[in-house]
Amino acid sequence: MNISIRGVYKVVAINENAKESDSIKLAKPIDPVGRVEITTNITAYSKEFNIGTGTLVAPNKVLTAAHVIDPDLNGVIDVKDLSKYSFELGDDLDAGADHSLKIAQVSLHPSWQAAKANRVSSVDESENVANPRYDLAILTLSEDFTDIAPVAVSPNVPELADDASLLGKKGTLIGYGDYGQPIATSGNSDGLRRAAENIIDSVDDGLIRFDYDSTYSFDQKNNNQGLTSPNLDGSFPEFTPVPDSSPKPIRLEGGIGPGDSGGPLLVESDAGPTVVGVASEFIDPDPLGTPISGYGSIYVYSALDDPKTLDFLSAEDII
Repeated sequence: MNISIRGVYKVVAINENAKESDSIKLAKPIDPVGRVEITTNITAYSKEFNIGTGTLVAPNKVLTAAHVIDPDLNGVIDVKDLSKYSFELGDDLDAGADHSLKIAQVSLHPSWQAAKANRVSSVDESENVANPRYDLAILTLSEDFTDIAPVAVSPNVPELADDASLLGKKGTLIGYGDYGQPIATSGNSDGLRRAAENIIDSVDDGLIRFDYDSTYSFDQKNNNQGLTSPNLDGSFPEFTPVPDSSPKPIRLEGGIGPGDSGGPLLVESDAGPTVVGVASEFIDPDPLGTPISGYGSIYVYSALDDPKTLDFLSAEDII
């Protein structure tokens, strides 16, 4: 049987000064992060999936990105048959999931449908485009899952509940799929969960942004293509570059790409690793080529402290 996987973001890239084993080791203890799988088509000869990443944030709730559930971005859940959904947990999913959890309900953020005021990409008004500010969805499990403790979310952790508390913090980003250094190689996938780290450079308008700093001294000195080069970001509203965003990478600096959509940005707190944002998209510094998550890319996460998002999480009994 031919198996086709259609992921939106499924890459963890880490800088070339790190080791591949560092990325695997960093992700290994984060057991509540798993892969969302949605069967979209099945025949006698083939099976097709949409995949993304998700995080167990309550005994019966998984937090992911809306565009994993609604890849055509029209505000409608594409696959309504809940038997086609599963949430797979484990360090090595190619070797078999440790847990495969069934889904009983799917909820999109009520403000998710693309709206001009919340777009990041600069596009024609008639197009449906990603809406990162509200790119959030909740999967409700068919029963409580207690084998793995859920991850805390920032609205429930006072020390991380506002923008100022997040700026400059080190975050951990996690996903499955293609991987590589300093960019992920297409087809270089083994089902292992990997992670990288980055520094939160911008928190504004319900969005978290950070860049992937180059290890090359020339880039650091003369050609930094991250948040200090705002011409690379055609977002709306235009973001304000962070003057003190360092062009030098931290030891395990990296980024996400296709398949990691819906994955968490985790920040350490008194409650342990805490979800502060959900992976929505990345902005490639070379908009004319094939999108590549690499040095100079800017990553955009849906923050959890937007008032409408707080209402959504409350309605889902997460906060």
